Amino acid sequence: MQTLIFTGPVGVTARAAAVTAAAAAQAGSRVLLASVGPAHPVASLLGVASAVEPHPVGPNLDLWCIDPLEDLSKVWGAIRSGGNPTITGDELPVIPGSDLFLAVTGLQKYKNNYDLVCADAGPPETLLRSLGAPDTFRWFVRLLIGLDRGPGRSSASVARAIIPTALLPISTDWLGRIQDARVQLERMRDEMVNAQVSRVRYVLPPDRSGLAEARLNIPALQLFGLAVESLVAAPLMPTGVAELEPMVAEQQAVMEEAGTIWQGRPVYGLPIFGTPDNLGVLMTLGSHLYNGDSPLPGAPPATPIRLIGLPDPQVALDLPGLPRELLGLTLSGDELIIRAGPYRRHLLMPEGLRGITAIRASRQGETLIIRPRKETGT
Repeated sequence: MQTLIFTGPVGVTARAAAVTAAAAAQAGSRVLLASVGPAHPVASLLGVASAVEPHPVGPNLDLWCIDPLEDLSKVWGAIRSGGNPTITGDELPVIPGSDLFLAVTGLQKYKNNYDLVCADAGPPETLLRSLGAPDTFRWFVRLLIGLDRGPGRSSASVARAIIPTALLPISTDWLGRIQDARVQLERMRDEMVNAQVSRVRYVLPPDRSGLAEARLNIPALQLFGLAVESLVAAPLMPTGVAELEPMVAEQQAVMEEAGTIWQGRPVYGLPIFGTPDNLGVLMTLGSHLYNGDSPLPGAPPATPIRLIGLPDPQVALDLPGLPRELLGLTLSGDELIIRAGPYRRHLLMPEGLRGITAIRASRQGETLIIRPRKETGT
């Protein structure tokens, strides 16, 4: 199963996801159109009620309007089994981004049922928070009780933890479940961002402000491991209307510039349209959107993050389109803190880079290479 994640302006991503799903279903693929709420505009586009489980809406096409809070309750129930603590899943506050993270990773349970999933993930800010949720959880666990297993395992972190685990009034079994949950969250993200099965189609508002935002959002998505394989400029204004000609000229210029900035990634154009009357309209729009290209994912793009260990330890990050002045690096213990504009990621370093005190960074095209800094005279 391949997964295409559509992210961009609210509502516009639903349209891009829906026409792609319709075109792929028309071509004979088994397709799931997934919406990560709360409003589920894809249901309105199809003229059907929200479906809390995958439900057929046309030949080869199912719709699923995901309620991620149910998945949150299930995950918490597994952690708290045994009776501690007494808080139930319905009482938990929702950490920003955790709902979308659980929803997208939950798609994997249907991997044998479909050839393609088109997921409307809404704004990139929400998607990026979801991708950062495991890093946030790891940071809190390390700060409070240390990391005693999995990625980042360190006996020193346990010794430096704020709360000695021996003094906590809860069972060591429950503490182990917290540690296991942290490891599992990181594994779930690794599965979610695997370029072999998941990639992003970024929905680009075709104006100057949309292009400026894309120059932050696209490299930030790659910073968290999600490969951006193509862009969909939407909604495009119609040509031939005198009053709209300045907007048409701007959108054409923006699409051309996007093709230059993100070379090798197709830039498709989706015209503005009203709510369709039937699935056939979405299929027609999908065939026009891809203009003879297949709506299905092509060959897997390069993995945006490559952690390379000994003998030449390095971190390689593909950050296409990110202005140099918006990039920042900070070394903190075993983590490299990378800032891409307003976004920041705590990335665990590979073996050979942990414990170093200085790094050197260089850019080769759109790729940032980080290596240990050699001391003078060596």
